[in-house]
Amino acid sequence: MTLLSITDLNLSLGGKTLVEEVSLTIAPGETLGLVGESGSGKSMTARAVIGLTPPGARLRGSIQFGGEEILGLRGKALRALRARKVAMIFQDPRAHINPVRGIGDFLTEAMIANLGMTARAAAARAVQLMKEVGIADGERRMRQYPHELSGGLLQRVMIASVLAVEPELILADEPTTALDVTTQSEVMAILDEARRERGTAMLLITHDLELAAATCDRLAVMYAGRIVERYTDTPRHPYTIGLLRSRPELFDRPERLHVIPGRPVAAFEADEGCAFAPRCPHSGPVCLGARPPLADDVACVRVEELA
Repeated sequence: MTLLSITDLNLSLGGKTLVEEVSLTIAPGETLGLVGESGSGKSMTARAVIGLTPPGARLRGSIQFGGEEILGLRGKALRALRARKVAMIFQDPRAHINPVRGIGDFLTEAMIANLGMTARAAAARAVQLMKEVGIADGERRMRQYPHELSGGLLQRVMIASVLAVEPELILADEPTTALDVTTQSEVMAILDEARRERGTAMLLITHDLELAAATCDRLAVMYAGRIVERYTDTPRHPYTIGLLRSRPELFDRPERLHVIPGRPVAAFEADEGCAFAPRCPHSGPVCLGARPPLADDVACVRVEELA
């Protein structure tokens, strides 16, 4: 059974392609990691699911949720999708929580409006949710404002607001980027525990391949607006292998870290052929002819040869 199905999604803005032929599936209760460097199209892909693309964006393809087409939803239908079925945790909570309203208002508004709860019941549930995500003294926090909370606490508040409406799918857009290492671990543990207890599916967007590998059931790797690999255990694409080699090892003797040469490119900057070819140590003439298709879950024409 498939909860979310994205098929051949294309997104352009101002005549420039940002996402190209992206196809993904997520089953109920599953966590899919979407990994890639900045500008690869990860966030745009997630935002397309709930209609949060920039004004003027043009989309083609198909996005189905629970078997129903949701690409292009507007008005009441889109609000219903966001209210109960799909929720998003943003990278920077300070940019997505109203600074002039209290934490209590932020947490209870959706429960009152979408779940029909009374203000008293919503406040009690908000305090309980804050306790579940590691925020002590919830009654006092309800009276505070966003500027009075640290980044880690505010991200926990964001997670509590998402859990409050019990969505079927959580879109987590780099939820730990601005946090210190210890807080990162705590936030991811909270998300993972909540997902397992509630059976919620999750799309985790991150540039941290190691974090994704430790948290997710499957991984999809994006480069230049395209999916270049989908895998569970063993990566085969040169880009994915390069990302893995670039991470420091805790117990190995210290050596100079591997660096992928060059810079990442957006989809509209990529030339004909493999977009990764200018940075790939294995590229050859065969890589420059046409964009490699995603065959057998990897988009590399030399994958069998390199294996």
